[in-house]
Amino acid sequence: MARGGFREGAGRKKEYNEPVKKILLGLPESVLKQLDSFASAKNLSRPKAVAILVEQAMQQGGQIAV
Repeated sequence: MARGGFREGAGRKKEYNEPVKKILLGLPESVLKQLDSFASAKNLSRPKAVAILVEQAMQQGGQIAV
């Protein structure tokens, strides 16, 4: 009996319509708590929350106060 293999519609759906590059990101604990609070309030994963926050910052003229 054969097992496994590709099935139409099987597996996790892609969040993005482009390739995803994995990174390791170090954040202060206080910033991580803020990120998690934002993600939780919006029912998002951490990576999706980061992507949305970066997109919002870029829409505001791309100027991020440092």
